[in-house]
Amino acid sequence: MRNGLIRRPTTSILDDFFNDEFFLPSFSSNSHLDVYQEDNKYVVEVDLPGFKKEEINMSFNNDLLTIKAEHTEEKKEDNKKYIYRSRSQSMFTRQIRFNNIDHVNIDAKFEEGVLKVVLPIKGESEVVKRIEVK
Repeated sequence: MRNGLIRRPTTSILDDFFNDEFFLPSFSSNSHLDVYQEDNKYVVEVDLPGFKKEEINMSFNNDLLTIKAEHTEEKKEDNKKYIYRSRSQSMFTRQIRFNNIDHVNIDAKFEEGVLKVVLPIKGESEVVKRIEVK
């Protein structure tokens, strides 16, 4: 750095061309996500257009629901000599913390690009029994 300017290493025209944002993989994390409470359950709805059911992974651990989806698409044309070859990648990751969830009965469905996760709330905690000290 000299005179407040940062020197950029010299690159070729091809380096400038392929480092353009157009060629960088796209990571989509701004899918619509809704969380609401309905009776004795929480419902999470996530729009995941372009994903397949097999590309979605979910887990619930330590009160944390983790939703991950990843899709990679590669277009091949065998009769060409490539200088550059593009792959399309979409990714979604979101974590949401919940308390008092019956994790054994969590249910999820994926239909028409929308993931719907139902998280039942545990029943009222057991009545506290008073213990007499003798």
